[in-house]
Amino acid sequence: MCLTAIAAMAQNNVAIEYDVTNRDTDSGKPYTQKMTLVANPEKSFYFNKMSLYVDSCESTPEGKAKLREIQLKAWRVVQPDGTVTYDGRKLGLAPEKKEFLYVAKDKASDNISVYDFKAGELWRYEEPLSEMEWTIIEDSTKNILGFECIMAQTEYHGRTWMAWFSPEIPVYDGPWKLRGLPGMILNADGGDGFIIEAKEVGYTKQAIPSVYSVKDYTKGKRKQILADHEHYENNFESMMEAQGIKMNGDGSTSNLPMYDRQRRAWETDY
Repeated sequence: MCLTAIAAMAQNNVAIEYDVTNRDTDSGKPYTQKMTLVANPEKSFYFNKMSLYVDSCESTPEGKAKLREIQLKAWRVVQPDGTVTYDGRKLGLAPEKKEFLYVAKDKASDNISVYDFKAGELWRYEEPLSEMEWTIIEDSTKNILGFECIMAQTEYHGRTWMAWFSPEIPVYDGPWKLRGLPGMILNADGGDGFIIEAKEVGYTKQAIPSVYSVKDYTKGKRKQILADHEHYENNFESMMEAQGIKMNGDGSTSNLPMYDRQRRAWETDY
């Protein structure tokens, strides 16, 4: 299997589909979404396929118009009298961006570039690849999708991550920001319900993707962005009320719960 993987890598990039479980930004309830990693020994890109498709459409006037046409056609409802309305319950029937996170890694520059939507704005920031240090637990092994994997542990930005990596995939990378082990990380658990599980491993001739419309993202510092996002979440209702917008139709206060970074944030060290 290892020789097969090396032969495939000689011509293609690794492509891995993950199920990623964390907590909804608004409700705090656990949910699972699909994320993809396309990687080679030099670079990688972690993204949601639907989000990248929507961003590709939004990047040109022609694509934006076509996407809007598709969405309106899927959401429209023709009433018996011929009038046309749009049903919000049908939103899932058309392409829609729900995940904003992109993570690009570049070995040559020792750099991770993160793009995300926080505190009501698009942000980007950078950090070094080399700050993640692992302890390999060699006597703990298991098979994941036919690949023999070894356990490793790291303390990273406020969480203890337990990961399973396979040396049989000769790319030292992994989902999200996780990397730095002698193989590919297939599964990882950061505690508090933050779980990443590989569901499919393959190879692709697709080039490493990149973020569309980078100019739309404001550059900032990781800790400040995360702190601002927590402040935004904790004061969202009052900010809406200051604009004359009530969260409840009857004008009552929603009393939204305070933001619990341990249960809702991938990184808690800010």
